[in-house]
Amino acid sequence: MNKLVNSPQNLGKTEPLAYIEATLRAGYEGIGIRTYRSPGRTYNFNPIVGTPDLERDVKNALKDSGLEVYDLYSFYLQPDMNWDVIKPALEFGGEIGCKYVLIIGDDPEWNRMVDSMGKMVDIIQPLGMRAAIEAFATALTPMTTCRKFVEDCKPRYVGMCLDPRQQFRDEKGFDSLEGIGRDQQLIPYVQLNDSAREGSAGILPGEGFVPLYAYLDQLPEDIDISVEAQIPPNNVYTGMEWAKISVERIRKYLARYRAARTETRSA
Repeated sequence: MNKLVNSPQNLGKTEPLAYIEATLRAGYEGIGIRTYRSPGRTYNFNPIVGTPDLERDVKNALKDSGLEVYDLYSFYLQPDMNWDVIKPALEFGGEIGCKYVLIIGDDPEWNRMVDSMGKMVDIIQPLGMRAAIEAFATALTPMTTCRKFVEDCKPRYVGMCLDPRQQFRDEKGFDSLEGIGRDQQLIPYVQLNDSAREGSAGILPGEGFVPLYAYLDQLPEDIDISVEAQIPPNNVYTGMEWAKISVERIRKYLARYRAARTETRSA
């Protein structure tokens, strides 16, 4: 069975402690935590770092929940990096036992972006975390560009977290995963989402037009999955309700996928 990881954008304006509680009650095995919002980004952000009481409460809530603290959101590699703000946000991720830091390439100057990633890795590696770029996001698309970036960052480790919605947008398919999709050193975990005909937000798999069976065919059966399905607007659901709905629908979707592939192999 795939480990499902909740991501902070899914529950909109839900406050950090309520987000942790909703993630636990919904049946997720892991959780992503946002400690930073890069300049120029306008998505919802509930700051944790810099408020000692909240930092303490978040640490305690995560410890009591038993959830795996999976990935830290989200750090854009931009021309101007405010390391005095970024470093404490990363350090808090180490303190809560996070595994990965999700990083997005957003710099038109390639060598500077590689250098910024090098500094990022040098900060997070001693904290016990690993870098994962979000493939097909902003400057790091298509797959050939993602792979070149990973290679240019060596010997430092940089992995990829795939985004099927953005990959299908840019490549119109998943052929570029052939031969690498099952390499869990390169791709330790992936996102699962879909695209509506209108709008740019990620929606639940099976509710849009992305051919996700073809995507899943390229991946290990037990790959860890970061869920990206943003809560509908206008307060249709509470954060708790949406978290439960998301887990239930994704588990059903994955079960349908496995049943279809079993039927195909048996035919």
